[in-house]
Amino acid sequence: MRIDIACNITSEQFKNPNEVIERAKNSSTIPIFVGVDFESSKKCLELAKTYNTLCYVGLHPTHSKEHFGDEMKIQNLLEDENVIAIGECGLDYLRSEFSSKEIQKKVFINQLEMKGDRYFLHSRDSHRDFMEITGDYSFSGVVHSFTGTEDESKDLIRKGFFIGINGCSLKTEEGLEMVKSLPLDKILVETDSPYCKIRKSYAGYKFLSLREEIKILRKRNEPCSLDQVIEVISKLKEVEIEELNSILLKNSEDFFGIKIEKVIESWRN
Repeated sequence: MRIDIACNITSEQFKNPNEVIERAKNSSTIPIFVGVDFESSKKCLELAKTYNTLCYVGLHPTHSKEHFGDEMKIQNLLEDENVIAIGECGLDYLRSEFSSKEIQKKVFINQLEMKGDRYFLHSRDSHRDFMEITGDYSFSGVVHSFTGTEDESKDLIRKGFFIGINGCSLKTEEGLEMVKSLPLDKILVETDSPYCKIRKSYAGYKFLSLREEIKILRKRNEPCSLDQVIEVISKLKEVEIEELNSILLKNSEDFFGIKIEKVIESWRN
């Protein structure tokens, strides 16, 4: 059993979630659903209940301007047993044309002020501010879709955060070197589907022996493709896939706690 820590199940690309989940089950992959604003967070929660999995509820940094003030609505969802963390939240200075840096910081801090136990985090071209802001709080976190430098990853790990690796993390040779440097017990894996597919132009593609047989997956990513991310990591870290799967599952259990253990047991049955 594998845990895909990021599936954007509410994406318009997923016209039929039932088919996506069926393929995930056939590949022994449990997807965690990602909310990016209040409406998608509500929908993720509904779908998490339907498919007996977990979700994050939060405000993505690029939606900060549009949904400024919705933090209380998000907080009202946190007591539900299918909500595992606050997120996706953080800072994205690469796309600050959608929301200014100042608004992003305010919305991020407002979500950190909810004092959640766990956070599903986003940091893009914002490392200094991200570290400064999170330094004032104590919580478990995973910085997902990580594409930063090796030094930045070390800062995050010193803070106690996990690092989320997906296809975008494996795009460049520098990214591959960063992944090689990560401690195995701090890695979580994701597809960030339908995005972040490992494409032929990506540096990590050369390590793939696994190929998708489903035609629709040539155009988009899905949780059932998580094995590709795992294969690249196993070759970079020189660890057998079976051993790596065991480590990644333990990491997921360490981060998500008792809730994910119950979901795993349910999916196995």
